[in-house]
Amino acid sequence: VHIPRVEWGVGMAEKTITTGLCPGGRLRMERLLRVLEMKRVDPTLMTTHTFPFDEMERAFEIMDKKLDGVLKPLIVF
Repeated sequence: VHIPRVEWGVGMAEKTITTGLCPGGRLRMERLLRVLEMKRVDPTLMTTHTFPFDEMERAFEIMDKKLDGVLKPLIVF
């Protein structure tokens, strides 16, 4: 999955992406990201809410508090 470098502050600090609830660990997550990158799966069919990157905190809050019938939010980079 392509993540725009500017939004992640390239050169300003190191960034770490940490996942939770991923039983297969890092290797499984890498495999899932490759499937998305190759467009073999349409993630919008599995999501109930879509948020732009700049609303990521709101997406996490809605997911954490289980508001608005959320099942799986999609954050678009």
